[in-house]
Amino acid sequence: MRRLLALIKKEFLAIKHDKKSLVIVIMPPLIQVLIFSFAATLEVKNMNLIILDKDGSSQSKALIRDFKGSRYIKTLQLAKSYEQGRAQIDKQNVLAFIVIPNEFAKKLHDNNAKIQIIFDGRRSNSAQIAESYLNQIILKFQSEKLGKNPIEVVSRSFYNQNLNNFWWIVPNLFGSITMVVAIILTALSIARERELGTFEQILVSPLNSVEILLGKLLPALLISVFESSIILFIAIYAFGVPLNGSVWLLYLSVVTFLFSMSGVGLFISAISNTQQQAILGAFVILLPSFLLSGFATPVENMPSWLQPFSSFIPLKYYLILIKGVFLKNISFNIAVTQLLPMFFLGIVAMLVAMYFFKKKSA
Repeated sequence: MRRLLALIKKEFLAIKHDKKSLVIVIMPPLIQVLIFSFAATLEVKNMNLIILDKDGSSQSKALIRDFKGSRYIKTLQLAKSYEQGRAQIDKQNVLAFIVIPNEFAKKLHDNNAKIQIIFDGRRSNSAQIAESYLNQIILKFQSEKLGKNPIEVVSRSFYNQNLNNFWWIVPNLFGSITMVVAIILTALSIARERELGTFEQILVSPLNSVEILLGKLLPALLISVFESSIILFIAIYAFGVPLNGSVWLLYLSVVTFLFSMSGVGLFISAISNTQQQAILGAFVILLPSFLLSGFATPVENMPSWLQPFSSFIPLKYYLILIKGVFLKNISFNIAVTQLLPMFFLGIVAMLVAMYFFKKKSA
């Protein structure tokens, strides 16, 4: 028992004196539990909608007021044409587009009134929840204002007509799994050299700092791209996810995203002395990336004070981009609005990694 207690004491002392590991183990979980309690929600409570009121009657305006008064709806725009509403769906500015047809008020009294709701099928999980909320609002409207007169809700989804969950989750996994591989490979690279005692041999070689970092970056990048190709094959042929966009744009997106995440991994590796510290550092980055990117829950459902932090998460831009390539066949002009932030974040991560690499090498 004394030997066991001595070993336990020794382990506690080792953890105590390893300041970096101690901070990584204790502080991030405490911060994460506070932040992610708000981020990880399956509710759809900040919906952005657009409505085309072709009827303009008092009944249609009363229904619009009911939509505006719902606590689940954040913004509600009034469209001037069907094309405007479709464009808002196309740009992912709204989750749903509601069309109140001509003679809506007249058909209410004839018991054959209809309302069309068009959802963004690229967000299939949110669309299904939103459909339930909107149906509740319409049901409440007709029971309070109209008695038993029924309103038929005709639902349709752009880019994923059947709201197939695989079409939503598989592109998300396409990005998140390769992100884990890229970060882990690069986070361990320099830390492994330090732990094995070969770091000094690299420093005395003719290679400069840029060449060393590129030598650590490129193998991890190539392995991650290869794994992306395997996942792409599985997504298309095993899960039936359609690839409507161009393959070259898909791979440009993959390389840009993996470059940004590999830069983050090199930064972690540059400040880590051991592989254990590198793994813990990767964990600190990966969990916020999953929860703040929109992978699990939509960014618009998060509190307004939390949403700006998602702009620093490369996975957020990648998920928007990859689902656009898979399901929508977006053009390069649209794709570049997501490619540039990822590339910029990758450049910043590489510069920071180089700074700390030179500092610790000195």
